[in-house]
Amino acid sequence: MGGDITVDRCWRNPALDAGVDAVEEGALNAGVTLLREARTDPELRALYVDALSEAAVGRSGQIRALLTSETDRQEAADILLWLGGTLISEAWKIRGAGAADTVGADRFKLFFATLTEAREPLLAAAEINPDDPVPWNGLQWFAIGMQLDRGEKDYIWQRVVERFPTLYPAHWGRLQMLSAKWGGSHEEMMEFARGSVESAPPGNPLTSMVALAHAERQLGRMSELASRRRYVAAIRMNVTYYSDQVKQELVEAARRWCAAPVEHPRDLQAHNLFAWSFKEAYEEDHARWHLHQVGDRAHRWPWGSGGDPAGEFAKARSRFGLA
Repeated sequence: MGGDITVDRCWRNPALDAGVDAVEEGALNAGVTLLREARTDPELRALYVDALSEAAVGRSGQIRALLTSETDRQEAADILLWLGGTLISEAWKIRGAGAADTVGADRFKLFFATLTEAREPLLAAAEINPDDPVPWNGLQWFAIGMQLDRGEKDYIWQRVVERFPTLYPAHWGRLQMLSAKWGGSHEEMMEFARGSVESAPPGNPLTSMVALAHAERQLGRMSELASRRRYVAAIRMNVTYYSDQVKQELVEAARRWCAAPVEHPRDLQAHNLFAWSFKEAYEEDHARWHLHQVGDRAHRWPWGSGGDPAGEFAKARSRFGLA
């Protein structure tokens, strides 16, 4: 099941699809071209950096080799940004998505070493383009992985919002930074998510941060209970988490976005979040509507929270008559 599902290409952008394919085959100039074309749009630039960095995992050395003494200053900023993003992606691939106690000492050592390499190119890109928020967005994932103290994390977040206060992936990163699994708390994470809904411009998918926060809190609590072998309580949590109050909060957040949506590079990512959350909440009409907007493009989180994003996504499409 799930063979026709595309995981993590959550965009409607044929040029980006072609660029990712080219980079995966080793044609790095395709990535440089895309980043050049996205210099004036932070949301699109951030999406391109994320997608191209994932596509280039294992090729950071080749990206670094694109920089020469003759490289144009703005093109150098593009390449440095991509290099930093790719090193971060490589580091997190080394670490894996599991809890810290599932990562061996050697793997942690390599993770930290790779992540450390990302800092310099990202700061260099930020120095060339002081108004660009995208390098600071990348530095949030550096800060999470390096376990920087809260003051340093707050400093990086402030650099983002000073430059582009509604940058979608930066809000995603900040929410993770505030979550219990990364040293924050469920309460602070939820407060941030609700603030994001309130401050989102009309028609902006930032309202999906509340869906992300509820998914993180639900799954986090279930994991906590399971780790203490309270399996019945974990199952009960899975069934009862989405109370009428939580459902209403999700419905209102989705309405604020979708009543008059403005086209955005992260629309499919946000629809995935709402579709999964409404599925969990047994709000079938809402889940079906958001799932229909997504088509065949599944985001790894939270569809992959059980291990198989394509399979879980396909099950949901079948359940709601969309297969």
